[in-house]
Amino acid sequence: MTLIRYAKGPVIYLYDKDNLRTKKKQLLWGDWLRIGDPINDDWSEIRWGRDEFAIRNRDFQEERLLEMIFLDVGQGDGCILTMPQVGSREKIVIIDAGVGSNMNGYLKYRFKDFKKKFKFHAAIATHPDTDHYKGFQPIFDNEQISFEHVYHNGIMERTGSDPLGPVKKGFLTDIRPTNASARRLYSRVAVRGGMQYPKLMWTALSSDRFDDVSMLSTEHGQDEDGSTWMPGFAPSNQADLTIEVLGPVVERSPDGQKGLRTFGSNINSRSMNKGKTKNGHSVLLRLQYRDFSILFGGDLNSPAEHFLMRHYGNDGQAPTTLADTKRMIEKSRSRFAVDLMKCCHHGSSDVTDEFLEATAPAAYVVSSGDNESHVHPRPDLLGLLGKKGRGFRPLVLCTEILRSTREKEDPKLRLKLDRLVKKIQKETNPVLKSQLLKERAKILDELFKRNVGVYGAINLRTDGHKAVIAFRKEKPGLSRWFFYELEKDADGVFQVKDVG
Repeated sequence: MTLIRYAKGPVIYLYDKDNLRTKKKQLLWGDWLRIGDPINDDWSEIRWGRDEFAIRNRDFQEERLLEMIFLDVGQGDGCILTMPQVGSREKIVIIDAGVGSNMNGYLKYRFKDFKKKFKFHAAIATHPDTDHYKGFQPIFDNEQISFEHVYHNGIMERTGSDPLGPVKKGFLTDIRPTNASARRLYSRVAVRGGMQYPKLMWTALSSDRFDDVSMLSTEHGQDEDGSTWMPGFAPSNQADLTIEVLGPVVERSPDGQKGLRTFGSNINSRSMNKGKTKNGHSVLLRLQYRDFSILFGGDLNSPAEHFLMRHYGNDGQAPTTLADTKRMIEKSRSRFAVDLMKCCHHGSSDVTDEFLEATAPAAYVVSSGDNESHVHPRPDLLGLLGKKGRGFRPLVLCTEILRSTREKEDPKLRLKLDRLVKKIQKETNPVLKSQLLKERAKILDELFKRNVGVYGAINLRTDGHKAVIAFRKEKPGLSRWFFYELEKDADGVFQVKDVG
């Protein structure tokens, strides 16, 4: 008989079946377990992969947790959100996928039954920046993978003089909220051109593996209780776990059309900045699981944050006094205050103090890249997060810093490189030597990826009453997880508690 159970937390150990005093493997709270026959009243057999161990009966539980993996996707964002429901009710959502193949590779590792086909609940491309959506392309191309929903922010990049669509009186009015409206635009090859975002969306729009491709915004979702929710995650659907859509905010332009306002290079600029506009209208989500809350901040910037604070905290008006600003921050906290925040725009310093004061989480996750020119996360921003975060020691966790163990060099690859270097030294034919140099460059690039570009992940596990944030230690060993616990204080507010 095999029972499906989950590890208790924050960490537990598996033991040698033949020597119950010997620890063999450390597991994190919520890890999936296959429990076998009982050994005695206190112990049971457990299979982990091809190996068999022993586990204390007190170290596993029946309840599944809400799990998030903030994956180091290189430059960009990528998060895998696994809901606590089991069986046919299981829902897995991917929020952004970075620019490269890391997300695709991780999914292949995590969901090994791709060969049997696998259907995800949703893919959310928060906005049309390559470091958020391009990593979806190999996933969408995989014939074994399908999605119930693909959500976007309504801004459809295209060829021509208006890359985000026509601008009328400071608004983008050609948003494409439905599957049909997006198909009408992207069915024209000339509109797609050679651009990557249209290619990705057309992959989803033109395949029967994707049930729905649509916009997610304050106007496009499930309306309930005066708010907009991600479809299927409104309070009436499952009161324990809700996902509210806080952005993009759809408005009426001066001529009455629904659209998204343009953002300038700063809060005082009236001319549209393409990057600020598409980033500022990221799909902005607030997830609440029982008592624990998370904000997914996309690539918000200071003009967008100023707008959102006024929209939610001051009836759309700019505050004129310090007292007005304080009231605006306090009112907007009802929508933005959270326990953990996926930091906006990879740790860019283009943020506002007011927005950070409204969110005031106990922990931040900063997703930033390798070998990039943006200097993310910015040192001044990290200091500001610590200053504005909740408690005496708010957590600031960065995917680029918290990497997994450095891989060992492939001895065969090293031997091949050594032999190639000797050939290059002896070769006199310029053409052949050039070919050998190109081959050497490929091997060096592979060695770099394996030895420097090592990718890690930040794990969040919560039952809605407490939470554990964990990442792998760089030096391998029996104790492989470093973790923090978040628990409610006497006032019912989550604070950082223990360090593992």
